[in-house]
Formats: sequence, C-alpha cells, structure tokens
Amino acid sequence: MEASDSKSASKHVFSKVFFDYHQFLEVAEIIHNYPMEYELSVLGRTSKLFPAQGKDSIGNGKTVQNHIQELTAIGSKFNSYFNPEIVHIFIIGPLSSIFLNDLEGKSLGALSMGPYGILRGLGISRKMANAHLSALKKGGYLLIVRGFEDQLEDLKNLLELGRFNRIALH
Repeated sequence: MEASDSKSASKHVFSKVFFDYHQFLEVAEIIHNYPMEYELSVLGRTSKLFPAQGKDSIGNGKTVQNHIQELTAIGSKFNSYFNPEIVHIFIIGPLSSIFLNDLEGKSLGALSMGPYGILRGLGISRKMANAHLSALKKGGYLLIVRGFEDQLEDLKNLLELGRFNRIALH
C-alpha cells in the first residue's frame, strides 16, 4: 500500500489594533459579514467599552460591549481579567477560553507575560505581539481573526482596498 500526501488546511491568524472604535466596529462588521469560516476575538481595556464623554452607546442604542458580542460569535460572553502590565482587560470571542484558562488559581491572561505568550502561541511575531500589547496599554482594541490562509488573504485584500491598511497576517 502506497502512502499519499494530503495537505491539511491549518488555521492562520491576522490581527490589527484600532484606536478609533468606530473604525474598529466598521472592520468587525465587514469581517462578520464576510463569507468565510473564521473566529473573531477582541481584546481591549475595560475602560474602552464606554467611549468618550462617558457614553456607552455607539449611536444605534447598542453598547460597544453588546455590539462586539454580536459580531464575535453566537454565545460569546464578555469576560475580563486584571493583568499587572496592562490593567483591566476585556476579552470577547472564541479566544476567551485561552486567556481565561486557569493556571494555579490565576487566569493565563492575568500573568505578567501571559498575553504575550498567548499571542506568540497563535503565531504572531515577537515584534507584533509587543506592538499589540503596547497598543492595549494605550487603550487600543486588538482584533484577532483565525481562519484558513486563503480566506484570510482574501479578507486582507478586501480590507486593504479600503482605508484599513497594515493588517498583520500571521
């Protein structure tokens, strides 16, 4: 019996940081409506769930938190944890379980180097992982999409046609 090679489709990740929540939500909507198999997760400082001037809605009566939950996955729950490097962080989406995985009484994301290790484990380069964590500290939203390479490449091209450039594909 001869052996045969078969390529298995592995998932890849792309990530992008946004400081403008309207732009972030616009891109999340595009991803949500794009016809592909994907997992969308979002991280940010909990203080960013309530946009400027103390308002907690995005103009259509939905809170930022509720809107992100709708875009990430059915049944996605809002979770948060404290990280000594970044302060209070929220996570919404399928990657929540990784960041909240209990390690001797603490969530993995709550460990000083936890978020960095998780991002590296997802395939994000050292440079990008450090840049993402720095952006989170400054109040950015980190959008992470896991999907198949060809679909992510198509999505990346679609987003680059608009004003959403410099998306990191890993």
